[in-house]
Amino acid sequence: MRKLLLSTAATICIAGCIAGPAFAADLGVRKAPPPLAPAYIASPWDGLYIGGNVGYGETSFEETLSVRGGSASVSEHANGVVGGVQVGYNKQYGTFVLGLETDFDLTSIKKTDAFGVTTKLPWFGTTRGRVGYLLNPALLLYATGGVAYGRVEQSVPGASVKTPGVGWAAGAGIQYALTPQWSIGAEYLHIDLDLGSANAGGVSLETKAKTDLGRATLNYKF
Repeated sequence: MRKLLLSTAATICIAGCIAGPAFAADLGVRKAPPPLAPAYIASPWDGLYIGGNVGYGETSFEETLSVRGGSASVSEHANGVVGGVQVGYNKQYGTFVLGLETDFDLTSIKKTDAFGVTTKLPWFGTTRGRVGYLLNPALLLYATGGVAYGRVEQSVPGASVKTPGVGWAAGAGIQYALTPQWSIGAEYLHIDLDLGSANAGGVSLETKAKTDLGRATLNYKF
């Protein structure tokens, strides 16, 4: 009888030792909390933004003087600081970002020649489309192009001529999102303005202004 009781107790103990961990493991699996849903992260690109820019540019003023029987051309190069504001809207599609931006800049670009004639580009503006590709979620590489407008002023002591013009602008840039709201960037633009021609006494003067500039940008997205 004593041997039977000992044998029964040993069997119960072994069974308990085997079943216990399995039961505990089963309880652990059943009580494991469900996985948390990933946190929503706002896109740093979708939406309306506003910002400022500052940079440096060089303009080639090309003038062609035409009279009956011939013509002559002269080119003046000037450089200076540019700076202004921009407003735009972006929409992200996967790793691509499409947008539209308009800007307005003042400049110090001017040149005074040996004859005392000062030629300058006091301001310009552009409205451009943008097509970008995300190298990573925060780094955008883009190309841009659209229309441009501006004014060239030519003056001598006591007199001046202000000539508005339109043309095109194209370039490329890179932009980095510091936060979902703030981003910084660097941009190159070529601006080609045709300021038309003026005629007087059988003489025609045609003026063009071609500007290459680089600028840094800072944007805030709403």
